[in-house]
Amino acid sequence: MKTIQSYKLSITWSDGKTEGLATHLPEYLEDELKVYFQELEYLREEHDHGMRDEDYHFSIDQEKRI
Repeated sequence: MKTIQSYKLSITWSDGKTEGLATHLPEYLEDELKVYFQELEYLREEHDHGMRDEDYHFSIDQEKRI
């Protein structure tokens, strides 16, 4: 089984400065992310073993504006 080894999470302020948050998350958010990552690992494994009809698509890192 392939596992997620790391992740990045950063924010960009209106003045253009960027701040990394991955190592400073509240415990409840980190716990939720771990659950989500586990779901992604299972989904990837199902695709790798032909258990799903649709392809698994890796996506490039995209910015999400709020």
